[in-house]
Amino acid sequence: MVESFSVGYLSCFGKGGRGDGEFSYSRGITIDALGNVYVADLGNMRIQKFDSQGRFLMKFRVGGWPNSIAIGKDENFYVADVQKHCVYKFDAIGHLLMKFGKRGSGDGEFNKPRSAHFDAVGNLYVVDCSNHRVQKFDMEGRFLSKFGKKGKNGGGSFSEPHDLAFDRKGCIYVTDTLHHMVQKFDQTGNFLLKFGRQGKKEGEFHQPMGIAVDKGENVFVVDVLNDRIQVFNLEGGFLCKFGGSGKGAGQLRMPYDIAINEQGEIYVTDHGNNRVQKFSIR
Repeated sequence: MVESFSVGYLSCFGKGGRGDGEFSYSRGITIDALGNVYVADLGNMRIQKFDSQGRFLMKFRVGGWPNSIAIGKDENFYVADVQKHCVYKFDAIGHLLMKFGKRGSGDGEFNKPRSAHFDAVGNLYVVDCSNHRVQKFDMEGRFLSKFGKKGKNGGGSFSEPHDLAFDRKGCIYVTDTLHHMVQKFDQTGNFLLKFGRQGKKEGEFHQPMGIAVDKGENVFVVDVLNDRIQVFNLEGGFLCKFGGSGKGAGQLRMPYDIAINEQGEIYVTDHGNNRVQKFSIR
């Protein structure tokens, strides 16, 4: 694990608009095995694909408001739709294969699903934001299990969770947005620890949303209303931060999500500036 480091700006792509390579609220982001970058362009109701340098490659339309995208071992795309309260499954060129879920609070139902991620063995975890829980499915959308409930002060209870990430052991890190913290669980959803509280100091958050764990087992948290990214070790120890409010290179305005490629390059959806920014560890 890297004990201390800094992060530097590399480049950015995108601007506000409806054309290819333009965004209307850039939300979830993910990267495939070849380094291509996929962005959930919520306001334009589509997914856009770029190469690693930000050159536009393709797009496909989604029926509602796509908030995140995950890539399965079957190389299909799984899109969490926060408006339609479902997950869509598309093939590699954007043809709709199936959908699962509907609005509700039962097993396999959703209320504003915010993100979806696969674990190492191919199970799909969906952060069911307004039901204050995480649900687990197989690749065909069959419900397997769930954890979390609405409550105060963390400890396995959530208030509007938004995103999750896995470490190498399969532990699960969930951004508990309105509790302004990150909670850590084991592979079966048992609570392990929490870190963060509301504030502007190092290690504090104001509505954390996106989260990612890199190959060095560093935990990157998108601290949305503080316009920054904070980096922690697996136990919640603060390592560094980057970003800061503004429109300039490396500055952020309500960043939303984060993805890290095999080379350790960091992509952040700069939601308020309708762009994606790319960073690297120095």
